Amino acid sequence: MRLIRRLATAACFAALCLAALTVTGSGARAETVVTFTFAGDCTIGSMEMTRGSADSFDSVVAREGYAYPFARVLPLFESDDWTVVNLEGVLSDNRAGENKGKTYRFRGPTDFAEILRISSVEAVSLANNHVADYGPRGLTDTQKALDAHGIGWFRCKDVCFMEKDGIRIAFLAIDTTTVRDWLNKTRQEVSRLRQSGEAQAVVVCFHCGNEYDAHHNEAQEHVGTSFVECGADLVIIHHAHVVQGMKITGNRTILYSLGNFVFGGNSEIRTERCGALEVTSLYTLIVRAELHFSDEGTYLGQQLVLYPALTSSDAPRNNYQPFPADREQAERIRSAVQTDTAFTLPEITEENGYSVIRMPYLPADRSAGEN
Repeated sequence: MRLIRRLATAACFAALCLAALTVTGSGARAETVVTFTFAGDCTIGSMEMTRGSADSFDSVVAREGYAYPFARVLPLFESDDWTVVNLEGVLSDNRAGENKGKTYRFRGPTDFAEILRISSVEAVSLANNHVADYGPRGLTDTQKALDAHGIGWFRCKDVCFMEKDGIRIAFLAIDTTTVRDWLNKTRQEVSRLRQSGEAQAVVVCFHCGNEYDAHHNEAQEHVGTSFVECGADLVIIHHAHVVQGMKITGNRTILYSLGNFVFGGNSEIRTERCGALEVTSLYTLIVRAELHFSDEGTYLGQQLVLYPALTSSDAPRNNYQPFPADREQAERIRSAVQTDTAFTLPEITEENGYSVIRMPYLPADRSAGEN
């Protein structure tokens, strides 16, 4: 059974726990495995000035239908317990509050939340630099649209919980626009959740990085590592629009950038030079994360499988329909991730028709060294 909770206070959580015990029973099954799928930046809408053009996201969806954007990854999304993406933009039927001082402003109608629902996206991070493109009303409209379609969301004080067989996983998120006010608070909340036992594992999303840079920056590394040190079990970072590397510290994983995914904000795939390297928003990663727990609910370890993918089959045009990469394409994406990773990644293997990078199992011991 999967339940989505949103939390602003510890008192609120206590009531939810009592209700959850009534529904799910008093204990977890032996060796419970909770499976998540993570994907990158998703703009479920268009730029205001290009909304009416034939190649805009809104126009493509009007022609192809709501199932179109995630159709080629739906089998992966449907086969997990929870799929989580970064929702980079606003869902609102009103332009009121539009921040015209920003060059890029992303919006889709509130009904576009149905695209996420039918695509088996169960939750989204709203901590990013576009969630306020249409001011406080745009953010509120987005939250209401997600609520109406049964999609969880998390940002700053709002913590989202997933439950399976008595195991609770907490999701938190901040971004560069909220980091000054919320970094220390989020670290404290991560520690509290783990020490109190209110969550058996914690996932943190952080929206930070240099756009179209093949390498992560100091802030990504420092903040990501600090979340693990506070008790986070997995850190997912977005914003660079291109894939970057990863780090293993304390036997927990930090992913510096998954790249774009269904990104309605750009009708063209963007490719730039980063020193001697060519970086492109065509490359993306789908991450399957398995978190293992004992029959008492104790976190035992994690194993990640990386699915290299492409954001469009019609590059340099963006057709807004990502799909898993074949072996040759996957090798190129692996090379892009390796460029920003200090340890040697496993080789590409074939699993169930997919080209994947299967990471080693990481037991729970936090005293393990860094990679």
